[in-house]
Amino acid sequence: MRIHYITVATKPHSVLDNIKNKVDNNNESIHILGENEKRYIGWNANGNFGLKIKLVQDYLFNNNLQDEDIILFTDAYDVIYHGDFSLIYSRFCNFNKPIVFGAETCCNPDPSLQKYYNNINYTFPYLNSGLYIGKVWALKECLRNYKYDDNHDDQLFWTHCLLRYPDKIELDYNNELFLNTHNIDIEDICINKSIIHFKNKTPIFIHVNGPNKSDLDKFL
Repeated sequence: MRIHYITVATKPHSVLDNIKNKVDNNNESIHILGENEKRYIGWNANGNFGLKIKLVQDYLFNNNLQDEDIILFTDAYDVIYHGDFSLIYSRFCNFNKPIVFGAETCCNPDPSLQKYYNNINYTFPYLNSGLYIGKVWALKECLRNYKYDDNHDDQLFWTHCLLRYPDKIELDYNNELFLNTHNIDIEDICINKSIIHFKNKTPIFIHVNGPNKSDLDKFL
């Protein structure tokens, strides 16, 4: 079993530099996808999220990966990492399904899909695609027939996968691995001795999701 940490970044960024420094200090590695694109994607480009799906698909199918290897994906420009691969793996093993996504407070980008979610009584009941982890074989099944379109929305794609493959994907409702900050009180989060604290949880990644990234300053 190997963990392959991947992200998509078409431009340099100080937050990505922080992730790379953390990975280096842990003697881990991260694979940066999309460096040859030389264009903005995501919020800075008002879209083009389809590239995030395509590059992950290409990585899965064009590298010598074992079925039981683990892919860890995080966004590059709005994520804080405090932990290590051994802690990530031990917590991932506590889940019952081979793919785990971070969860958020809002049903985006299509609120009409809210009616298909079952566990809406959680604080974080809805899928967010900026943070996820999964076994290679399961992610391949989700991505095998994907046809690339630059205008696709990766979060919408993965939401449909959650609804299509409920036996393969679960959400990190209780922030064991991932914390998405949109629509929560940022003052409830602190980092003490390189441990992230949110209420009674210690997630490993913070994702300041959404177009407003000003809350990142609290953690850098």
